Amino acid sequence: MEQVVECTVPSEYDGMRVDKFLATILKEQCSRARIQRSILDGGLTIKGVIVTQPRTCVHAGDCCRLEIAPMEEVRLKPNDSTLDILYEDNDLLVVNKPAGQVVHYGNGVEQGTTLVEAVLAHCPLSTAAGALRPGVVHRLDQATSGVMLFAKTDIAYRELTRMFAERRIHKTYYAFVHGIPKLHSGIIDAPIGRSTHDRTVMCVTTRGRPAITHWECLEAFPNANQALLICRPITGRTHQIRVHLKHIGHPIIGDEKYGKKENPTGERLFLHAYRIEFEHPITKRKCLFTAPLPKAFLEKREMIEKGTELERIA
Repeated sequence: MEQVVECTVPSEYDGMRVDKFLATILKEQCSRARIQRSILDGGLTIKGVIVTQPRTCVHAGDCCRLEIAPMEEVRLKPNDSTLDILYEDNDLLVVNKPAGQVVHYGNGVEQGTTLVEAVLAHCPLSTAAGALRPGVVHRLDQATSGVMLFAKTDIAYRELTRMFAERRIHKTYYAFVHGIPKLHSGIIDAPIGRSTHDRTVMCVTTRGRPAITHWECLEAFPNANQALLICRPITGRTHQIRVHLKHIGHPIIGDEKYGKKENPTGERLFLHAYRIEFEHPITKRKCLFTAPLPKAFLEKREMIEKGTELERIA
């Protein structure tokens, strides 16, 4: 069944493309691509007139009515990819996610390639989060590696999501960054929201939601002008650590979205989810799981210490 949305264009969106306007106000409901398909299918009227061009501009006071096309049916394809399992019981599965793998299916993601689909080949997961995101209780970016927690039962899923919302689950990350912080540690308290220029990019903005990250400098490498930081996010905003470290002038090495675009390194994103601590949702015992530093981190540190990193980036 098609979903129907009706709205009046506020003055701040006057002159904006209709697909961009609708994607902005419906960002929690559907993608811009799905909105564009709905428009091309004749599902949009503006002031009672059918509009089939996504590039059509809207004006303040226009009444828009959109029949959102139903999502194409997608079936996950469990695959037998190798899993690095850190822990498993009847309620939980904890794995070490490799860098470069998408966690769950979404727009532009090839079926059969996600971490969720690899886990489904190993064991069933809770479907409380929906058929396309079974067992998923938190996020890791595609380029980020490290410890990832899945819920195998609906009871565990509901309890874990509540614990995340109440900030009772604590995560620790390692990040190699450009530059050396002047202080040994600090707290970044800066709201994060979606960029008004690119909806795939997050930024520090007064219009954003509260975001707090604690950081500590573990090692400094003056010769390479780089440092290894420990980061502990208190909140869980999209791309939080990446955005916050860029905000204080120390973007993560290898970050193509928030890093130094004038000097691309061609390296992986050097952000790794090292540890997660929480109370077991069923047994209530304390749980602490770690994912060892990836080989790339260890090799980078060795290169810096030997001076070969300095030669490579010169």
